[in-house]
Amino acid sequence: MRQYPIWIDTHNPSYANQFSKSMGVKNSSSSDIKIGTSAKNSYEFVKTRIEHKLEDDGSRIYNFYVDNELMKSAFYNGRDKIAKMSLIYTAKDREDELKSRYFSKWKKEEQDQEQKIRNERYAERLAVNGQ
Repeated sequence: MRQYPIWIDTHNPSYANQFSKSMGVKNSSSSDIKIGTSAKNSYEFVKTRIEHKLEDDGSRIYNFYVDNELMKSAFYNGRDKIAKMSLIYTAKDREDELKSRYFSKWKKEEQDQEQKIRNERYAERLAVNGQ
């Protein structure tokens, strides 16, 4: 058996072979992504899921989840035949919030490091001037 550092288990109930490599999705699909050195020696890393729902008025709603947390939601008005597949992102689109959450920690660490360097330089100047 081959060894891979990333192992992906997909699940799509639309097909008899729910674990096929490439597929279309009618209602929902999920993937469990594991990392390690092989399929048997791996650890859970992230779970993703995408869902599709057809509303009574013909519109469609698409939701994308990471670790069971809604990351992005899109709305498609199926009645508008003039516009080709144009998606309108709803207020659930949390890209800015995610950027803020994951990058604010790194930004603070970077700012703290820069402040430490400034403090060290200031202390060196004080020592040179005999203070």
